[in-house]
Amino acid sequence: MEHGVRLTLAYDGTAFAGYQVQPEARTVQSVLEHAIERITQHKVRVRSCSRTDAGVHAEAQIVAFSTSRSLSPRRWLLALNRYLPPDVAVQDAAECAPGYEPRFDALDKTYRYLFHLGFARDPLLRTRAWHLGRDAHARDGADLVQVQADLDISAMQQASQLFIGTHDFRAFRSSDDTRENSKRTLHSVSLRPGFWEDPNLLALELRGNAFMKNMVRVIAGTLVALGRGQISAAQVTDLLSGAHKRHALCETAPGHGLTLVAVTLGRARAQASHSAP
Repeated sequence: MEHGVRLTLAYDGTAFAGYQVQPEARTVQSVLEHAIERITQHKVRVRSCSRTDAGVHAEAQIVAFSTSRSLSPRRWLLALNRYLPPDVAVQDAAECAPGYEPRFDALDKTYRYLFHLGFARDPLLRTRAWHLGRDAHARDGADLVQVQADLDISAMQQASQLFIGTHDFRAFRSSDDTRENSKRTLHSVSLRPGFWEDPNLLALELRGNAFMKNMVRVIAGTLVALGRGQISAAQVTDLLSGAHKRHALCETAPGHGLTLVAVTLGRARAQASHSAP
């Protein structure tokens, strides 16, 4: 008899080549499947809600798999955390249908991108935030600890609101993402200075129904270009029209500043209730 298991994972993506299995590479999926197979004693293929890139972290990645091994959710959590490496951990386990597909059940996802604005880089944040402080200019007599990157945060906050709603994000994706449908809906976008009560941290948080490859990282790079005065809000609006490719100044922010924060499940249930007579 087949049993379905759904897991919520947290991982530090620093030492991974990404989530998805790749030949001759250490990935989150490969180490997770290896740990599961030590328990099931048969091959397992894990199905995920999202595919994170190299260096990207997760606080709540949702995955599922099918197995003939019957264990309680608590035992799955304890057993897997015994076999998983220190940079991956199961946060929660639950029963699900054997063929459950998390990516078809996600109502929305929330991502966070962290910027470090301090003049000096912080070694403790080197794998968690994009350090922009190297662009700061210290004024005579200034306390270097308090000097921050020269960004117009107010302009960035105003421009971040342009991304809310349904837009064609073809200009905000990786060049190898060739999907024809590039329209996505962002429900909320916020730029939060002083994140984690650290005056040098700036957090960009986005919640949307789906994301293109590198979409959050390109949006993050675009807002930095705007904060530096290299592009205008009018240019951002134009890029969201879907008529253009990405602006040359809108770089893709490094992967290590990005974290998958949360996934809201229930799309399958919502669709079933809407289609019921």
